[in-house]
Amino acid sequence: MTSNYLLATTTMTAFALNSLFARYALGYQAIDPMSFTLLRLLSGAVTLVLLYAVFFKQGSAHKKETLTRKHSASLGASLFSYALLFSLAYHQLDTGTGALILFGTVQLALIAYHRLSGHAINRLEWVGISVSLVGFVVLLQPSSHQPDIGAAILMGLSGLSWAIFTLLGKHASVPIVATKQGFMYGATMMVLVYLIVAMVSIDSFYLSKTGVGFALLSGVGASAIGYYLWYQLLPKIDLLQASLLQLTVPVIALALGIIFIDEQFSLYSCIATLFILSGIALVSFSKWRNQ
Repeated sequence: MTSNYLLATTTMTAFALNSLFARYALGYQAIDPMSFTLLRLLSGAVTLVLLYAVFFKQGSAHKKETLTRKHSASLGASLFSYALLFSLAYHQLDTGTGALILFGTVQLALIAYHRLSGHAINRLEWVGISVSLVGFVVLLQPSSHQPDIGAAILMGLSGLSWAIFTLLGKHASVPIVATKQGFMYGATMMVLVYLIVAMVSIDSFYLSKTGVGFALLSGVGASAIGYYLWYQLLPKIDLLQASLLQLTVPVIALALGIIFIDEQFSLYSCIATLFILSGIALVSFSKWRNQ
């Protein structure tokens, strides 16, 4: 149980770092969204291929693990669309608003799938969901000053893509293989799109050392390793827990923003954090009580 909490905390921190890296690089125009996404997915793919070759390939269990081309393509498509829409949206949104729209959409999508797939949600779990959503709404207030509607829609679509990537991860028997395949296919798709855009409007691309650095940090650490850890965690929790757990990401992102880029702390943030964590605690308690 303790190891699961540590794994969850590390993974959610990686997700929050992605928001921080993207917002800093794209918000300060250190790199364009297309180049950021390309470097993020390519560096993530290379990292996972190397990790697999060095640490995992010798294991017999991993040698037996194969993914169909359809499954690999589905992983790649969901990761590609999530990452590209994420970058395009963060070109216009601030850190808090972006993370809130993204993971709010993810939560609603996963809860809906959880119910439609025939799983019941008991009264205490509904209370926990409601409490977390109240915290989500409260946390949105300080950073919701007329966000760009187009960017908000893009981030919502990014959230749907991430929800699909999460659902696919529930069926991955060997996380490193599934994550590696997802990044390889996703990076290939991004290369093709990048080349097409370059032929039409190469002047839309711009890079700086800072932007490239943040894209690589996002790809290698926060994405490749973070998503591998997420696929490690998913088989150990249900979709309801997975959906609520990701609502901690805006809270962590807010804290990182305060520490590293001087974002403001407010009473709203404190209250929202208490609500979100309390809601997650209620759902966790319900699961423990029913075991």
